[in-house]
Amino acid sequence: MPRRIEQVNEMLRAEIALAIARELDFSDALLTVTKVDCARELDEARVWISVLPDNRAGSAMQALRRGQSLIRQAIGKKISWRRLPRFIFIFDDTEKHAAVIDNIFKEINQAEING
Repeated sequence: MPRRIEQVNEMLRAEIALAIARELDFSDALLTVTKVDCARELDEARVWISVLPDNRAGSAMQALRRGQSLIRQAIGKKISWRRLPRFIFIFDDTEKHAAVIDNIFKEINQAEING
């Protein structure tokens, strides 16, 4: 991936996270922007979002999609690009899978100790 796109991705990740925190109310869930992958043409960006607790993921993702214009406006005030990419929000369940794998390793270790 070209260095410029990496820089754009990181800048967008930080700005989207700030805009979500300032513009949208998620008092019942914790949202984290885990990754942004912007297309080379800068016309769209996939934004991976982690939501805790997991049972709030559906409503949080719907709220993000509805609030996309607010997020874009907030970012547009800070970044002077000709055109901001369209955001495609994707639920990131990596942490959930990592927790399952971690529990499996704990069980294996416990079985070895108990022997």
